[in-house]
Amino acid sequence: MLYNPMPLIPLTNSYAFNVEHITNRRMRLIVYKNGEEYVCRKENVKQLTEFLSEDEAKAFKGRLQLFKHHNDIAVTVKGEFIGSLTPTQLQSCIEN
Repeated sequence: MLYNPMPLIPLTNSYAFNVEHITNRRMRLIVYKNGEEYVCRKENVKQLTEFLSEDEAKAFKGRLQLFKHHNDIAVTVKGEFIGSLTPTQLQSCIEN
């Protein structure tokens, strides 16, 4: 396992976002609630890169979803908006 801890990206007072690299081509997207892992999604780097290249896009089905609209990525868990991050922040997580 290629665990490479990234600094947490705060979404709101209660939630934060992070990425853990599993292999060179796979990673875990993690949402933390009050400092504890709340939900995660394993995904391919290729799909995330394609998601970032679109102007408007939706990533994933299931509990954790990302919605991109220009320079904003909304993060939802179980259909509830919990915060947002920028494409630059997500790109930095993917590259590191």
